[in-house]
Formats: sequence, structure tokens, C-alpha cells
Amino acid sequence: MQEKTDNLTSPQTKTSVWPLLIISAASLYFELAIIRWLSSEIRIFAYFKNIPLMACLFGLGLGMALSKSPRDLFKWFPIGLCVIVGLICIAGHTSGSQVFDLAHVTFINPLENYLIGNFGDNQEHTDILYRMRFFLSGLIVLVGVFYILVLTFAGLGQKIGQLFEQFSPLKAYSINVFASLLGILLFTGISFLSLTPPIWLLIGVLPMLIFYRKPVQLGALILSLALAFGLSMPNVMWSPYYRITLSEAILPAEGAHPPFKYGYNINVNYDTIEGAYNNDPKVLAALPPGQLKATADYYDTPYLALGDAPRSVLVLAAGTGNDVAAALRHGATDIDCVEIDPTIAKLGREIHPEKPYSDPRVHIIVDDARAYLRRCQKKYDLVVFAYLDSHSAFSTMSSIRLDNYVYTRECFHDASQLLKPKGVMSVIFYYLTWWQLARIYHSVEQGYGGEPIGVYSKGNNGPTLLVGPGLDANAVRNSGLKMFDLDQAAKEMKFDMPEWKAVNPTTDDWPYVFLRTPGLTFNYAFGLLFTLSLGVGLVRKAFGSFTSDASGRLMFFLGAAFMLIETKSVTQMGLLAGTTWLVNSAVVTGVLLMILVANLLQIKYKFKNLNVLFALLFISIIGNYLFDLNILNGLPTLTSIALGSMILSSPLLFAAMIFAIVYSRVNDPAKALGMNLLGTLIGGALEYASMAFGVKALNIVALLLYAIAMHYSRKLKE
Repeated sequence: MQEKTDNLTSPQTKTSVWPLLIISAASLYFELAIIRWLSSEIRIFAYFKNIPLMACLFGLGLGMALSKSPRDLFKWFPIGLCVIVGLICIAGHTSGSQVFDLAHVTFINPLENYLIGNFGDNQEHTDILYRMRFFLSGLIVLVGVFYILVLTFAGLGQKIGQLFEQFSPLKAYSINVFASLLGILLFTGISFLSLTPPIWLLIGVLPMLIFYRKPVQLGALILSLALAFGLSMPNVMWSPYYRITLSEAILPAEGAHPPFKYGYNINVNYDTIEGAYNNDPKVLAALPPGQLKATADYYDTPYLALGDAPRSVLVLAAGTGNDVAAALRHGATDIDCVEIDPTIAKLGREIHPEKPYSDPRVHIIVDDARAYLRRCQKKYDLVVFAYLDSHSAFSTMSSIRLDNYVYTRECFHDASQLLKPKGVMSVIFYYLTWWQLARIYHSVEQGYGGEPIGVYSKGNNGPTLLVGPGLDANAVRNSGLKMFDLDQAAKEMKFDMPEWKAVNPTTDDWPYVFLRTPGLTFNYAFGLLFTLSLGVGLVRKAFGSFTSDASGRLMFFLGAAFMLIETKSVTQMGLLAGTTWLVNSAVVTGVLLMILVANLLQIKYKFKNLNVLFALLFISIIGNYLFDLNILNGLPTLTSIALGSMILSSPLLFAAMIFAIVYSRVNDPAKALGMNLLGTLIGGALEYASMAFGVKALNIVALLLYAIAMHYSRKLKE
């Protein structure tokens, strides 16, 4: 390989840094923006978030492998971007269509009548041929978008690979990592400011105008912006987490009673999952029976069951304040309410008919519910697990990257530690089938260490599960509310006691509420295998014999293992610091900085001993597997986060140093990094193994991948 200068700021390389810096930053920026925008507008990708992530990585890796190809893929990026933007923008305009609802296109298991999405006529269908129609339409959207993304990002990857040739491998990679860091920081700032997708796109497109001057390419970029701004729906708010719209909640007229404005429905990513409702007793008393039955009365259930006893209350997932308003109506004098989304909390202040957040007895805390439980030192008369905003989006199709760890056995245990000697914990959960109710029931029971009591609201909503040292079972039974009876539920829902008892609880290691049993569901398995199998031919064509030599295979397995460790670490960091957008950005930023430091150390000191680093890597992975994060619970918050971060990220440091040594020795840096990115694609797919074996088991999978990488590393010449 031709020797490159070591000075990035020298006259020979100074002018070449900027193109690589811009394209590398753009690749990560567009990846983050498209994944978020796509999953918000086309709901199927909210349940398969790994699919667009894998497509972007696949495309970048494929493009880098084709860096020496005479075919110019970079020129097609504006056209691919325009197609993606067009699909995203029209999705909202097809929502509700009787022919093809792109926003809610359904991808179901054709062998089961259990789904998330629309059947159009809202009827339950058991005909497998009828369900196959929806399965195939969903599959077409998944695979079609997957390959549009692959081809689009292949253009960026090819350009990055070509620009890599101007530097030595580690220097080129260091510039790439630093630029990626800039890209994620830029998108973090955009999330913080709650800017809209057309602005995201404008910020991403403007630097790209440096590279595209031809009419067709320039026109495609301008058309992308025109589609984004022109088809952008009015009155849509973008929080750091959601696409949010408001609609009035109107109860239909009944006899001589006119329609009643009950409040507002909050539509999150096209689904109405909560609202801001007027449950003032004086207002409800004037409603006729039909309108009254349509109101949400379950917010009052804990207080009716407990006789208005609680005075200090903690509300988790407070949303716009319905549970908080209920606590105020029943005499609570000190209310802490935790809501992760600042935009939803702001809406609660502005639009809730009862104005609960304006009451001086109420204290709003914008934070992740699980993280707050771990940090809180206060005791309460009542801890309320409200309907969490995000859980209604979960299903057997749910994204593997969960938004929280709130419905786990360990979380219920953490909450029970905040109860006063006569405190009570209240848990309400929207379930679709009996085994989901059984799962929450068992998780509460094991987390607290005592069997909960279930009670229905006056309108027969529920059950709300109650447990705690201050729970008086006789008083609850005498409250006049209907009690949850397991034998009666078994008859109505058609299950038997052995089946009920066999349902496993959710845990921090297996937090999948909507998976009936541990394992990979048909939906995920088919979708993953189909998309990956179609890419085999592209990989063989792009990499040729490179996949058969030691360096190519080594880079592949290093990428797969690193991706697995990184995603596991991000997930587990949510237990320590919360799964907020800021924490996730900070963790990924930390990983990129770690890679950058490892590269710079290798450039300066030129380490050679891979065996020592592999040994330290294996020890750190085994330590991660054996270490229980709950041990850190009793420590101060900052100490807990610091120690947890150090333990979880230690494998990444050694892995980054190994990569730096290996990458400094490769003869074809573009292809090597391309193989590494394709390895991350497989690592992303292997992440789904946690559905079957738990999150900690990913350590064992990563250990095996690194063992294979070590085998191939011994075949490299220094």
C-alpha cells in the first residue's frame, strides 16, 4: 500500500478532509433522520425498526465494497432519497384509505389471528387466505423499502470508499468516526429543539449541494424538499419521541342532549393512545347514560377502592394529566408525576380541561419512569402505574429496542420500595389476550412478593391490580367495585389454571410483554430471513473473493460482534440512566469517542499484540454476563451510572483497539470497512436472539463471534 502522510492538516491532505467529513456526517445523519421519520409515518417500521437500520448499514457496506467499480452509484443518491421522501410523505395522505393504507399497512402472522394494523372493515377474520392478503402487502412494503434504502445508501458508501483512498486506513476511519459523531450530535440537537422533518431534510440536503450540480441530481434534491414541505400536514407536532396530532374528543348526541366535548384525543404516530379528558364529577353528572358510559372512568378506580386514603402520590407515565387530575379530585395533597415526553407534558399544561398541572400540589418530572424509580428517595402512599404511552405500540411485531423497562418484575420491586408502611401500588394495563394479563399479574406478584387484588372500574374497565403493605382486602371488597375473579376470568377468556400459571413474567433480562413465550416469532423470522437472503447475491457480486480471505472474514466478524455488544449496552444503559433520547444519544456518542480514541492511540503507539487485547475482551464480556446491574441500586445516582457505564462499555474499548490494529494492516481499507459494516448487519439480526434467550445471552453470542474473529486474526501478517 502506498504510504500516506501522517499530518491531516498538511497541504497535501487539507483539501481532501472536507469531502470525507461531509459525506460521512451525512451518512449517519440521514440514517437517523430516515429511520425516525419512516417509523413515524409508516407504522410497520415502528415494529421493525431494525429493518431500516440494517438496510442503511447494508447499503453503506455494499457501496464501500464497490468503491473501485466503474459504475457511479453516488449519482443515484438524490434520486433514491427523493423516492424515500415521497413514500414517507404520501403515507399520511393514504391513511384511512379503503384500498391501501400505507401508514397502517399490516404485516401479520397468517397462521394466527393476532395483529397490529388495520383490516379495513375492523372485523375479526379467521380465513387464512384473507389474512395472507395483508401479510403479503406488508411484506412488499418491508422488502421494497429495504432495498430502496440499500441502493440509496450504497451511493454514499461508494463515495466514502473512494475518499478513503486519500488517507491511510486508520486516518480515513478516524475522520469517518469523527464525522459520524458530528452527525449524531446534529440530530440530537434537532430532537432537542423538536424541529419538523422538512427542516431535518433541509439541514441534511444543503451540504450535499456541494457534490451535486447536474440538473437531474439537483432537481431530485429540490423535489425532495418540495415534497417534504408541500405534503407536510399542518398542526403536526414532533416531540423527541413521537409524531403528535390533536383531535377533539366528541361524545355523540344522545336524545335531547347535544354532542359533548369531552376533551382532546392525542394521536401518536397515527394511533390514539391517550387524551386529555374532563372527568370533573360536576360535568359528568350532567351527562346522559350513553355519553357517561363512553367516558374513561378507570382513572378514579384506585381511589374508590382505597377510600380516598392516599395523600402522597407518584404517577408514572402521567401523560397529559388524567391520572393526576383523578388524584386531585380524591384529596391528594402531594403529587409527583413522571412523564418522559416534554411535548406531551407541555400539552397537558395547555389543553387539559381540568388543568391538573397548574395545581401547586403537583410536581412535573420529565424523565424515564424506571430511571426515576431507581433514583427516588421519597416514600408515597400510592404509586400509580398509568397506561404508558409507548406500550400500546408493542406487540409480537414490536421493535426489539424497547422504550422502557417499566412492566418488569424488577421494576415493580423497585416501585414497592417507595411505598410508605401503609402504601399501595396500583397497576393498570391494556391487554389484548388473557396471557398478557397473566404476565403482568405474575410480574407484579413476584416483584412485590405478594398476590395482587384486581378490581374493575364502575364502567367495567380494567382490572386495576392493587398490592402493597397498606392494602385492606376487605375494604376493597366493600367498596362496591367489581372484583377480579380468576375462575370467572378463566371461563370468559377460555384458559385453564395450568396455562395461567405457566405464563412467564417479564424481567429486565426478558422484557417482552407482548411475546407469548420466549422465541422468535414468525413475523420477525420471516421478515429477517427474506430480506437477508435476497441480499446474498449482492454481497457476493460486490465482494467477490474478498469474503473468502482472512482479513475480509475477520472484519466481518468484528463488525457483527461489535454491533451486538453496542446495542446490548445501549439497552442496558436504559436501566441505569433511563431510555430517553438524550441518554441514547450520549451512549452512542460515547461509543464513537471510544473508537476515535482507540484509533488515535494506534496511530501514535502502533500496538501489535492482539492476543492480550482479545484476552481482556473475553474477560470483560464474561464479566458483563455475570454482573447484576441491580447491585448498583443502592449507590448514589452519578456513581451508579459511572460504574455501570464502565462495566457495560469495557468490551467496546478493547474491541475498538483490536479493530484499530487490524484495520491498520489491511490492503484495501474501503472493502475492509465494507465487510465490517455488513458484519454489523448480521449483528443486528442476531440481536433478536434475546427474544428467545434474554438480553444477557447476547454476551455469549458476541463471545463466540469474537472467538471466530480471533481465529482469523492469527492468519494476518503483521
